[in-house]
Amino acid sequence: MRKIFLSLLLAMSLSAMAQNRQTESPAQRAEKMFGYVINNQADSLYANLTRQLKPIMSKQQLEDILLKAEERYGKYKSHGPWEVQEMSGSKSCSSTVEFEKEQLGALIVFDPSGFLLGVQIVPKQAIKK
Repeated sequence: MRKIFLSLLLAMSLSAMAQNRQTESPAQRAEKMFGYVINNQADSLYANLTRQLKPIMSKQQLEDILLKAEERYGKYKSHGPWEVQEMSGSKSCSSTVEFEKEQLGALIVFDPSGFLLGVQIVPKQAIKK
């Protein structure tokens, strides 16, 4: 009986997560994912990866994304609003990120289902239209 209850609870949780991906705008999802980057929540980033990426990526690869940028560009200060572009059903979200020494860009890409395809801090020129 306990296994059935736990299975139902897990199914309901997965269903709720799927509904959240569909009801959140891409900009809201990008803000949420970037919050995970800021707070070094690699587990949360990993949980949002597409099923295809999980076997080839590790949680360790998602750790310290912001820390690595801060080592070179100074402390993170803020980021701007998210701009969303769609290409072949995938959504690319970009924002300008302010560090003490330089402005960079944040790039977050989602598949058509809202799962995470990638998150990077890139040169600011890489996100210009």
